[in-house]
Amino acid sequence: MQTPDRYTPLRFAHRIAKRLGLSRKIVEMASAVLRSERKMRAAFAGYTPTERDVFVATYVKSGTNWAMQICQQLAHRGAAEFDHIHDLVPWPDNVDGRPIKLDDPVSWRDSPTGLRVIKTHLEEAYVPRSDAARYVVVLRDPKEILVSSYHFLAPLLGVADTLDPADWLDLFLSSTETGVEAWVSHTLGWWDRRRAPEVLVLFFADMTRDLPGAVDRIAAQLGVTLSSDERAAVIERSGIGWMKANNDKFAPVPMPFVQPTHLPDMVRRGASGGSTELYTPEQLARVDALMLASLARRGSAFPYAERFMHGQ
Repeated sequence: MQTPDRYTPLRFAHRIAKRLGLSRKIVEMASAVLRSERKMRAAFAGYTPTERDVFVATYVKSGTNWAMQICQQLAHRGAAEFDHIHDLVPWPDNVDGRPIKLDDPVSWRDSPTGLRVIKTHLEEAYVPRSDAARYVVVLRDPKEILVSSYHFLAPLLGVADTLDPADWLDLFLSSTETGVEAWVSHTLGWWDRRRAPEVLVLFFADMTRDLPGAVDRIAAQLGVTLSSDERAAVIERSGIGWMKANNDKFAPVPMPFVQPTHLPDMVRRGASGGSTELYTPEQLARVDALMLASLARRGSAFPYAERFMHGQ
């Protein structure tokens, strides 16, 4: 006899909510759960980072898997092997902390450098600090995040057929959990720590222009010295070609209320620019205006216009 799927009631409720026109509410509720104060504080509760820890701390859809892959390959000198990257990389702030825990030795046991990677989307205030650990942060144009998240999160949440890009833009501009204010809070938290020796802040656009340079900067941050062959292997395995060819190794964890079929590709373009594929210049200007206003309210000198509005 077939074992009942414990998620069937959730999936039924999800279908009913969509039929009632509540797709936006589904996204808002999922975001609220992930970013609840209780959950964010609980993710690393009681954990003290050590010299083996390399935190990849990014806002969602900001090159997270790319940065994880670079760090993972550096930790293994270009020879990291895994069926899925989260077989080796803990992600404590995921929906239920899957797939491996912070104290699971598999994440560092076979690392020739002794390093292991930890993924987090949390703001800096919720990530435990230590001079012994390393922190790699990637900042991406929020207009690109808007487009990337629509292609990725809408199908992952099962609402791609009921929310169009205009709906997604409205959510991004109004949501406190995943929109403008969330991006500004995450970015400024890490930007303000950019001069700390244990923190390396990179821009996604710079990484796309010069992958070898990004690998070298991250290797220096991690204290890893590579041979020429090892460096070449890290660069090759961190390139968009290798990662797209091995997309299943970075596939997203299915949401429990959506059937785990037709999951979106985790590695889609791996390039900067392209926000106009879904939005008009006028729509994108709304994003920029709200970002600049939020930064001004906080008295921040973060170079938003210089980094994300050049030539627009």
